[in-house]
Amino acid sequence: MEEPDDDLQPIDDEELETEFATIATGASVQEAKRTALEQLRKIVPYVNPADVEFLVLEEGSRGSFFGRGRTAARVEARLHPPDEHAAADLPPSAEKLREFIQTVVGLMGVAAHVSAAETPEAVRAEITGEDLGLLIGRHGATIDALQYVAAIVVNGDRRERRQVIVDAEGYRERRAAALTALADRTVQKVVRDGAAVTLKPMSAAERKVIHLHLKDHSRVETVSEGNEPFRAVVVSPRRTR
Repeated sequence: MEEPDDDLQPIDDEELETEFATIATGASVQEAKRTALEQLRKIVPYVNPADVEFLVLEEGSRGSFFGRGRTAARVEARLHPPDEHAAADLPPSAEKLREFIQTVVGLMGVAAHVSAAETPEAVRAEITGEDLGLLIGRHGATIDALQYVAAIVVNGDRRERRQVIVDAEGYRERRAAALTALADRTVQKVVRDGAAVTLKPMSAAERKVIHLHLKDHSRVETVSEGNEPFRAVVVSPRRTR
């Protein structure tokens, strides 16, 4: 009895790789797409998957029960031409922020795309890509530090300092939702037990979310206590006046 052949059959056509396009193979279409994206990132390191158009050339086949006749999936990935005017149209502060964040992200070895925008209230950078956990860090510690340094870079010696926000795949919104949920649970405990509760140490930005969420609550009040980096929010029964 012949041994099962677990290897994929060779593809007759050689893989094509051009400046902004590549063809890759894989055991499945999704695997071929991942391989193609990795190949594109060798050409353009910070490729955003949203900017890539995938064309399935061959679906591939699993073959027989023992893998006989199995063929690979083939996918072409083509990078959309960049908008030549996108960077030129950015206000100076937004472009400075985008360039700084993109440089830092590249030095960290994270494959991501950075966009930036400026409003009357703030200058904001949004980072998109896959597996941004390293960039965000535990409880946002890394991205908070990046935001702090970015604010220094953007504002420089300006007398009127602009608020700088750095976000990654909507992390800020998700974290704010988690913090407000924590605040609501803490309120229930404080009201039930009639005693203050000290939360775990948080960054100034995270403490601000808690304070703002509970500032008008009729039953509790909040204050920050301790020294950085161990400063924490204390939720207490509201004192009667």
